[in-house]
Amino acid sequence: MALQHVRLTAEQPIAQFAGTSMPRLEFRQALFRTPQGGWQQRLYRAALVVTTIANGPEERKLVVDHQAMRFALLYNNTWPEPAFLNITRWPYKPVELREDAPVVSWIVELRLRELRLLKDECVEVAFIG
Repeated sequence: MALQHVRLTAEQPIAQFAGTSMPRLEFRQALFRTPQGGWQQRLYRAALVVTTIANGPEERKLVVDHQAMRFALLYNNTWPEPAFLNITRWPYKPVELREDAPVVSWIVELRLRELRLLKDECVEVAFIG
């Protein structure tokens, strides 16, 4: 498992990874880069949605799982800036399948929910997976 860095922007709002083994993600850091104030209110309802897809033979989807990692779990109203450097409250749960499920490939997709990024804004996420 290697450290991964993802940058989501208005131009590139989705990050996607593919592999042949079951994904196991451990989120470490997140950062919301914005030149505007009021980030606490904007992030309160927002979440990083992790979609995990298990593909079977002939690209048939066996499982599609969505998990929302809410930003509100990372801070309170006294938090000084939108940098979260020691994430412990975004637990990713691996997809549960039967042991004999014919999984050929996996896809993990990261996207934001309830946060429309403006031109000079981005969300950066670092995770092990």
